[in-house]
Amino acid sequence: MLDFLLNLLTIYVKVFAIIDPFAAIPTYLTLTEDFDERRRNEIIRKAFVAMTFMVIVFTLMGVWILNFFGITINSLRVAGGSILVVLAFDMLGEAPRSKKLEPGEIAVMPIATPLLVGPGTMTTIILSTLENPSISGYLTVLTASLMAVATATIILKYSEFLVKKLSKSFIKGLGRFMTIIIAATGFEMIKAGVMGWLSG
Repeated sequence: MLDFLLNLLTIYVKVFAIIDPFAAIPTYLTLTEDFDERRRNEIIRKAFVAMTFMVIVFTLMGVWILNFFGITINSLRVAGGSILVVLAFDMLGEAPRSKKLEPGEIAVMPIATPLLVGPGTMTTIILSTLENPSISGYLTVLTASLMAVATATIILKYSEFLVKKLSKSFIKGLGRFMTIIIAATGFEMIKAGVMGWLSG
C-alpha cells in the first residue's frame, strides 16, 4: 500500500510540475480579463474536459502510438527529456515563446493545450505507463495525472484570488520552482535514454 501511494505521489508531482499552472496564471488572466465570472467558469470547464480527454488518450493509447510509429522507449526518453529541458529554460525568460499565443478558442487552445497539457506532459504520461505496464500501473498513472489536472484547474479557477492574496512575485516564484523540477526531470529522462542506448 505504501509503495502504491509513493508511486502515485511521484507521478502526480512530476505531471503537476510539468503542467505548472502557476506559470500559466498571468497568461490566463490576460486572456480572460474582459470576461465576466460566468464566461470564465465556462472556459475553465471546457479546458478541464479537454485536458481530461488528452490525459486519458495518452495514458491508454500512448504505448500503442509509440509501437505504431516504431519509437523506442529510449528514443522517447531522450526526445521528451530534451523538450522538457528546452521548455524549462524557455519558461525562465521574461517572455517565453510558449506564451506567445494566437487568438482563437482559448479554452481548448491555448489554455488546455499547449499552455497546460503540452508535449512535455504527454511524454511524461507515456513514459510513466511504460514504467508501470500492469493494469494497476495504468490506473495509477491515470489517477495521478487526473489529480494533477484537477489541481491545476482549481488553481486557475481561483487564480485571481491567489494573485491578490499571495502577490504576483510569490506566484512567479512558485512557477520558477516548478521550472527547476521540469528541468531536473528532463535531464533524468535524457540520462536514462542515453544509458539505455549504451547498454543496448
